[in-house]
Amino acid sequence: MKLRRRQDFCRSCNQCDSSGWIKIFAEGTKLIVTPPDRNFGTEFSPKPTIFLPSTAEIDLQNAGTHLCLLENFFPDVIKVHWKEKNSNTILESQQGNTMNTNDTYMKFSWLTVTEKSMDKEHKCIVRHENNVKGVDQEILFPSIKKEDAANNPIEKACLKDQSGGTGPQLTPYLTKGKEF
Repeated sequence: MKLRRRQDFCRSCNQCDSSGWIKIFAEGTKLIVTPPDRNFGTEFSPKPTIFLPSTAEIDLQNAGTHLCLLENFFPDVIKVHWKEKNSNTILESQQGNTMNTNDTYMKFSWLTVTEKSMDKEHKCIVRHENNVKGVDQEILFPSIKKEDAANNPIEKACLKDQSGGTGPQLTPYLTKGKEF
């Protein structure tokens, strides 16, 4: 058996990424070779930032959107799903593509909560190989209460337009973000 250098193999088979660090063998099989001086431990587990629905979204649509932004993780293989708290049923949700950001990755996922589920807490569950002790992260989202959202002074300030009135024209997800 004749061995070839990795660069020669990647060029001849056209199956490595441009850096030469990632090799695709077949659909669903990917090998990532990391430099020996890099340690990709738990410091490269997904870092969540949550965004809660705005008062405007709740009032106008009788629904709310929970958004979970996951950043600074490596490698890019990640599984995200949503459940109601104290339930084992996986809920229908949406997610964006996993995106490369320098040496790490990011992904976002969101759940639209209908009026009948607004009184329930929900959780975004994240599976990644660098999670602490290999345990899935469970990011808890509070129940959506119209009366609490309407009395939130931070959101009221964020929703004011230049004429002094309030309105739903601003991006609602940025008004109630919390970072963990």
